[in-house]
Amino acid sequence: MSKFCLVGIVIAMIVVAHGQSTDKTAERGRFWSEQDATAIRAGLAEGFETDWNNHQPALAATPDKCADDAIFINTTGGWLIGCQKWAELITRLHAPGGPFHDHTRRHAVEELRFLRPDVAIAVVKTFDIKHGGVPTSGEDTRGLIVLSKENGHWKAQAVANARISATPQGNR
Repeated sequence: MSKFCLVGIVIAMIVVAHGQSTDKTAERGRFWSEQDATAIRAGLAEGFETDWNNHQPALAATPDKCADDAIFINTTGGWLIGCQKWAELITRLHAPGGPFHDHTRRHAVEELRFLRPDVAIAVVKTFDIKHGGVPTSGEDTRGLIVLSKENGHWKAQAVANARISATPQGNR
Protein backbone atom coordinates (compact mmCIF):
# COMPACT_ATOMS: atom_id res chain seq x y z
CA MET A 1 0.00 0.00 0.00
CA SER A 2 2.80 2.45 0.85
CA LYS A 3 4.49 1.75 -2.52
CA PHE A 4 1.30 2.75 -4.33
CA CYS A 5 0.99 5.85 -2.20
CA LEU A 6 4.61 6.80 -2.91
CA VAL A 7 4.13 6.23 -6.66
CA GLY A 8 0.98 8.36 -6.56
CA ILE A 9 2.82 11.17 -4.79
CA VAL A 10 5.68 11.07 -7.31
CA ILE A 11 3.24 11.15 -10.23
CA ALA A 12 1.36 14.06 -8.65
CA MET A 13 4.65 15.94 -8.15
CA ILE A 14 5.62 15.41 -11.80
CA VAL A 15 2.22 16.64 -13.00
CA VAL A 16 2.40 19.73 -10.77
CA ALA A 17 6.00 20.48 -11.78
CA HIS A 18 5.10 20.17 -15.46
CA GLY A 19 2.09 22.47 -15.00
CA GLN A 20 4.29 25.10 -13.33
CA SER A 21 7.09 24.95 -15.90
CA THR A 22 8.34 28.21 -17.35
CA ASP A 23 8.27 27.02 -20.94
CA LYS A 24 7.32 30.24 -22.78
CA THR A 25 5.71 28.34 -25.65
CA ALA A 26 3.24 26.66 -23.31
CA GLU A 27 2.66 29.91 -21.42
CA ARG A 28 1.87 31.87 -24.55
CA GLY A 29 -0.86 29.55 -25.70
CA ARG A 30 -2.05 28.58 -29.12
CA PHE A 31 -3.03 32.10 -30.22
CA TRP A 32 0.39 33.65 -29.56
CA SER A 33 1.66 35.96 -32.30
CA GLU A 34 5.07 37.55 -31.87
CA GLN A 35 4.15 40.26 -34.38
CA ASP A 36 0.96 41.17 -32.50
CA ALA A 37 2.75 40.98 -29.14
CA THR A 38 5.35 43.45 -30.41
CA ALA A 39 2.62 45.78 -31.72
CA ILE A 40 0.73 45.67 -28.41
CA ARG A 41 3.87 46.29 -26.34
CA ALA A 42 4.84 49.23 -28.58
CA GLY A 43 1.36 50.74 -28.31
CA LEU A 44 1.32 50.38 -24.53
CA ALA A 45 4.80 51.91 -24.26
CA GLU A 46 3.66 54.87 -26.31
CA GLY A 47 0.49 55.44 -24.29
CA PHE A 48 1.61 54.50 -20.78
CA GLU A 49 4.99 56.17 -20.93
CA THR A 50 5.79 58.38 -23.93
CA ASP A 51 2.46 60.20 -24.27
CA TRP A 52 2.05 60.38 -20.48
CA ASN A 53 5.53 61.77 -19.85
CA ASN A 54 5.08 64.31 -22.66
CA HIS A 55 1.81 65.33 -20.93
CA GLN A 56 -0.26 64.33 -23.95
CA PRO A 57 -1.90 61.13 -22.65
CA ALA A 58 -5.03 61.80 -24.70
CA LEU A 59 -3.00 60.68 -27.75
CA ALA A 60 -3.54 57.13 -26.45
CA ALA A 61 -7.30 57.64 -26.89
CA THR A 62 -7.33 58.20 -30.64
CA PRO A 63 -9.79 56.09 -32.67
CA ASP A 64 -7.04 53.76 -33.93
CA LYS A 65 -5.92 52.98 -30.34
CA CYS A 66 -9.10 53.00 -28.30
CA ALA A 67 -12.65 51.70 -28.79
CA ASP A 68 -15.27 54.47 -28.74
CA ASP A 69 -17.08 52.85 -25.80
CA ALA A 70 -14.01 51.67 -23.87
CA ILE A 71 -14.33 51.40 -20.10
CA PHE A 72 -11.80 53.11 -17.82
CA ILE A 73 -11.50 52.41 -14.07
CA ASN A 74 -9.02 54.55 -12.15
CA THR A 75 -7.00 53.83 -9.01
CA THR A 76 -9.70 55.21 -6.72
CA GLY A 77 -12.48 53.14 -8.25
CA GLY A 78 -13.96 55.91 -10.36
CA TRP A 79 -14.95 54.93 -13.86
CA LEU A 80 -16.22 56.27 -17.12
CA ILE A 81 -17.17 55.03 -20.54
CA GLY A 82 -15.74 56.36 -23.77
CA CYS A 83 -12.36 57.36 -25.07
CA GLN A 84 -13.48 60.93 -25.67
CA LYS A 85 -14.56 61.34 -22.02
CA TRP A 86 -11.32 59.78 -20.82
CA ALA A 87 -9.24 62.01 -23.12
CA GLU A 88 -11.02 65.11 -21.79
CA LEU A 89 -10.47 64.07 -18.18
CA ILE A 90 -6.82 63.11 -18.54
CA THR A 91 -6.07 66.28 -20.53
CA ARG A 92 -7.40 68.40 -17.65
CA LEU A 93 -5.34 66.41 -15.14
CA HIS A 94 -2.15 67.00 -17.16
CA ALA A 95 -2.81 70.70 -17.82
CA PRO A 96 -0.81 73.36 -15.94
CA GLY A 97 -1.97 73.28 -12.34
CA GLY A 98 -3.35 69.73 -12.70
CA PRO A 99 -2.13 66.94 -10.41
CA PHE A 100 -0.28 65.18 -13.25
CA HIS A 101 1.29 68.27 -14.85
CA ASP A 102 4.77 67.39 -13.59
CA HIS A 103 4.11 63.66 -13.25
CA THR A 104 6.32 61.13 -15.08
CA ARG A 105 6.57 57.37 -14.92
CA ARG A 106 7.95 54.19 -16.42
CA HIS A 107 6.05 51.03 -17.19
CA ALA A 108 6.51 47.31 -17.78
CA VAL A 109 4.20 44.83 -19.47
CA GLU A 110 4.29 42.06 -16.90
CA GLU A 111 1.96 39.64 -18.67
CA LEU A 112 0.47 39.42 -22.14
CA ARG A 113 -2.02 36.76 -23.19
CA PHE A 114 -3.99 36.20 -26.34
CA LEU A 115 -7.45 34.86 -25.56
CA ARG A 116 -8.20 34.65 -29.27
CA PRO A 117 -6.22 35.84 -32.29
CA ASP A 118 -8.07 39.17 -32.04
CA VAL A 119 -8.40 39.54 -28.22
CA ALA A 120 -5.59 40.02 -25.72
CA ILE A 121 -5.17 41.03 -22.10
CA ALA A 122 -2.13 42.77 -20.68
CA VAL A 123 -0.99 43.39 -17.12
CA VAL A 124 0.96 46.65 -16.98
CA LYS A 125 2.88 47.98 -13.99
CA THR A 126 3.75 51.67 -13.74
CA PHE A 127 6.60 52.54 -11.43
CA ASP A 128 9.36 55.06 -10.75
CA ILE A 129 6.60 57.61 -10.56
CA LYS A 130 7.93 61.11 -10.07
CA HIS A 131 6.39 64.49 -9.36
CA GLY A 132 8.62 67.32 -10.53
CA GLY A 133 11.50 64.88 -10.90
CA VAL A 134 11.21 63.68 -7.29
CA PRO A 135 10.42 59.97 -6.79
CA THR A 136 7.10 59.44 -5.05
CA SER A 137 6.81 56.27 -3.01
CA GLY A 138 3.54 54.41 -2.77
CA GLU A 139 2.34 55.51 -6.22
CA ASP A 140 3.13 52.36 -8.22
CA THR A 141 0.11 50.96 -10.02
CA ARG A 142 -0.84 47.79 -11.83
CA GLY A 143 -3.42 47.74 -14.57
CA LEU A 144 -5.36 45.19 -16.55
CA ILE A 145 -6.07 46.08 -20.17
CA VAL A 146 -8.39 44.25 -22.55
CA LEU A 147 -7.53 44.81 -26.21
CA SER A 148 -9.17 43.79 -29.46
CA LYS A 149 -7.75 43.85 -32.96
CA GLU A 150 -9.90 45.82 -35.38
CA ASN A 151 -8.87 46.71 -38.92
CA GLY A 152 -5.28 45.82 -38.13
CA HIS A 153 -5.07 47.99 -34.99
CA TRP A 154 -5.00 46.83 -31.37
CA LYS A 155 -7.51 48.94 -29.44
CA ALA A 156 -8.13 49.28 -25.73
CA GLN A 157 -11.59 48.02 -24.80
CA ALA A 158 -11.23 48.25 -21.03
CA VAL A 159 -8.56 49.55 -18.65
CA ALA A 160 -8.58 49.11 -14.87
CA ASN A 161 -5.83 50.42 -12.59
CA ALA A 162 -5.06 49.83 -8.92
CA ARG A 163 -2.44 51.22 -6.59
CA ILE A 164 -0.02 48.60 -5.39
CA SER A 165 0.00 48.34 -1.61
CA ALA A 166 1.64 45.93 0.76
CA THR A 167 -0.40 42.86 1.60
CA PRO A 168 0.57 39.90 3.77
CA GLN A 169 0.53 37.65 0.69
CA GLY A 170 -0.50 37.91 -2.91
CA ASN A 171 1.60 40.70 -4.42
CA ARG A 172 3.60 39.59 -7.37
